[in-house]
Amino acid sequence: MLTAVSFSVPEHGLRRWWRRQVLRRYPDDEGTVTLRHRRIYLLPTKRGLGFLFTVALMLLTSLNYAISLGFVITFLWLGVFAATLTHTFRNLFGMKVSAISAGHAFAGGSLAFTVSIDSGDHERERVRLAIEEASPQCFDLPAASTRLITLTRPTYRRGRLPMGRLTVSTEAPLGLWRAWSYVHFSLEGLVFPAPEVAPPPLPQGVDPQGGTEMGRVGNEDLAGVREYQRGDPLQRVAWKAVARGVGWYTKAFEGGEGRHFIHLDYGKLSGALDTEMRLSRLTAWILLCEREGRPFALTLPQVALPLRKGVAHSEEALTLLALFQSDRTVAGDGR
Repeated sequence: MLTAVSFSVPEHGLRRWWRRQVLRRYPDDEGTVTLRHRRIYLLPTKRGLGFLFTVALMLLTSLNYAISLGFVITFLWLGVFAATLTHTFRNLFGMKVSAISAGHAFAGGSLAFTVSIDSGDHERERVRLAIEEASPQCFDLPAASTRLITLTRPTYRRGRLPMGRLTVSTEAPLGLWRAWSYVHFSLEGLVFPAPEVAPPPLPQGVDPQGGTEMGRVGNEDLAGVREYQRGDPLQRVAWKAVARGVGWYTKAFEGGEGRHFIHLDYGKLSGALDTEMRLSRLTAWILLCEREGRPFALTLPQVALPLRKGVAHSEEALTLLALFQSDRTVAGDGR
């Protein structure tokens, strides 16, 4: 037991020290980052260590039995091992990396980050890009070409999600050496609250000018019927269809000024709901308003959005929900 502790603590401390040194040297990379000598690290891979072990056995055997051809082959393989070090290093040296964009997603989904890779004057083989908790992307890149690479990272909580440390690595050409470099872009995506699966019907709003209930205004034309949903007004129920035994349906209207103005108010939601459940319900209602083309107003503590509609209005409202009560960065492992 004592032996296990004595080995695990220094290893953890060394890893933490190494990460702190790398982050301290390049805490924030801006614009285009060119991979140079000081940014590229090299170590033998497991295959490379096995290769060295085999060459060492060949050398011992040649010394023991004085095999001249064994010496030739041994030093030939050592030369190959040394030459691949240079090729692996050059496979990353001079490559340019740029941050392009970060998307947005709903909590529980995947958030996409896009970076640009410029090969420069050399062809790049089996380059690997990876960020935390994301599937790595491997690719080849011809000389004097640029490629956009998209990496997706899972999301767990609403808020801002940074891309985190980007690792650019390669083991080409023979897999005996691994060269890698770290890039730290200040690129952040936005994670919206996860929408409620089965939200209740949309609430009606209050006209801020007249102080009256904002329901149906003026005369509307009957557009058709849809399946009845719990909470629909009884006067809109298609009673003739119910009497015929066809089923329960609700009349849908459109035209003229017959629009429904929706007021989404955080403070008027049920007190039995916690903060995240309220935001989840508001998110579902915003998405529903966007799908149906309905204008809506949103009221949150200390902030409010006027009555509007459209994709831009919906994204502005979802952004307020994502950053509600907090504008701090959300860590990717915060589950």
